[in-house]
Amino acid sequence: MSFELVVAILIATVPLLAIFPSLFALTTWLERKALARIQNRRGPNKVGVPCTRIGLFGLGQPAADGIKMLFKEDIVPKGADRLFHLLAPILALIPAMLVLCFLPLDFSFLAVWDESVAKDIKAVQGFALDGAVIFFFAITGINTLSVFMAGWASRNKYSLLGGMRAIAQMISYEIPLVLSAVVVVMMVGSLNAKEIADAQVGWNWFVFTPWGLAAFIIFFIAALAETNRSPFDLPEAESELIAGYFTEYSGFKFALFFLGEYISMFAISGLAAVLFLGGGEGPGVAGYPWLAVVWFLAKIFSLIFVMIWLRGTLPRLRVDQLMAFAWKFLLPLSILNILVAGFAHFIPQGNVVAKVAVWMVSLGILYAAAKGLNGLSRAEVKPREYKYAQ
Repeated sequence: MSFELVVAILIATVPLLAIFPSLFALTTWLERKALARIQNRRGPNKVGVPCTRIGLFGLGQPAADGIKMLFKEDIVPKGADRLFHLLAPILALIPAMLVLCFLPLDFSFLAVWDESVAKDIKAVQGFALDGAVIFFFAITGINTLSVFMAGWASRNKYSLLGGMRAIAQMISYEIPLVLSAVVVVMMVGSLNAKEIADAQVGWNWFVFTPWGLAAFIIFFIAALAETNRSPFDLPEAESELIAGYFTEYSGFKFALFFLGEYISMFAISGLAAVLFLGGGEGPGVAGYPWLAVVWFLAKIFSLIFVMIWLRGTLPRLRVDQLMAFAWKFLLPLSILNILVAGFAHFIPQGNVVAKVAVWMVSLGILYAAAKGLNGLSRAEVKPREYKYAQ
């Protein structure tokens, strides 16, 4: 391996490994400040410039948390399987970092000139894999294995129950997640993330179509469950399972689980931006191509902000509600949306009247189906009888 090739590999990978962990640190600060604002608190506001009284709105809190996790004692239960107890958090982080490489990102403003080969080397550029969408869902399935390893290897009944609950949740919500993405793949005719983003150039975002809007809502709800975000954070319900499958984790191992969850948020939000929000398309991109990265990251942070907002707003679901919502509501609705998208694709829409008619009919079908499925998935609660009121 030549020295120039090593330099090119480092230039291509080091910024990626530096950019997203930095964004992770910023996101943890944003989440804590946003939740504090929703709950009428201050949030982190003390940790700023070291050895000074300059707080900088608490921007130093992520660094303080990271240092604390690095030096915190690593406690392993006596009866735990030490090998799998160690591998579980590592296996939870690797898939999340891998799928970032297949997002259509191109940091052209970080390009350098290599005089030995007389061409530009892109500092960070997404790998244009033909089956990127399939690879994304395949590699994120490894998270299920890491969750099971964490719950089983801890030798703790709460961890095991939390792991089994997480596996059931992730498998259940993976199906509507994939089916909502099938609609976009069917319309574009490609599994390449770059080609899907290019098909939405000129504000032709799929979210502006009736089937795309329904698929985006289903995708986003399923993504919340896949990343264990509220109101689907059942695997770590404090009231009955303490901290779920990572109850017995501390120190840097716990930090890896935490990092993996946030990187998964970036990855799945990036895929949502590619499938439904036009990727890096936005105002000014035609004249300044480097703005594509800015718009792409802005869309990712917008989706993450909605996740944070929901966490501070909605209560946690029950286990039966969680599973019924996936199998009795999202799954039939996502299958019906595929049929609606197929009919909408073959109906000619040459004028405005035809487009409006397709919109009205499609939304009417989906709304009627959602209303009917809501009645089936939610059992009627009888009013409570007070037998001993007197």
